[in-house]
Amino acid sequence: MHTPSTPRSAPPLRRAVRRCALVTTLVVAAPVLLACRSEYNTGAPTTPVTTSTTSTTTTSTTTTTTTTTTTLPPTTTTLPIITEGGIVKVANSSGVDGAAGRLTDELAALGFETRRATNGAGPDDDLAVSKIYVRPGAEPVAESISRLMGGLEVLPMPTPAWISGGTANLADANVLVMLGHDLADKRLADMA
Repeated sequence: MHTPSTPRSAPPLRRAVRRCALVTTLVVAAPVLLACRSEYNTGAPTTPVTTSTTSTTTTSTTTTTTTTTTTLPPTTTTLPIITEGGIVKVANSSGVDGAAGRLTDELAALGFETRRATNGAGPDDDLAVSKIYVRPGAEPVAESISRLMGGLEVLPMPTPAWISGGTANLADANVLVMLGHDLADKRLADMA
């Protein structure tokens, strides 16, 4: 019979087996425990993570415009020279001898009905710039002479007419050309 006397310690081989089993368990279980711990509890307070995705779409439209330019040759519009419906008198307001007579001859050669040339008087005795006076109804003839002379200003006929002999010397003329210094020595062809 066996009597217990002193507590017996486990045999050394048994202790060694237990230690190996414990170490093996720790070696195998430790990585699993660490993985579980880091996945579920890292010891730090957990912060919710929000992931947001933004999508941007860019649409590009290309428009092509074609412009065709056609250059037409210049159109020349020649206004007709109206010679009928007016009687023309030229007054020399330049002091150049014979200037009014020469212009009267040129206008007559173009078909205008003319009267004998005269001299300017009063405020129109000495003009730097030529001008044309007209009575109502003869405006187309006055405008034609204006174009021939480079676009002179056409004004209503004053009363009295500022020529030698006054309005009486005007007689039946309804277009009065006051030839100033600017055109006194020029031919019609050089005026336009």
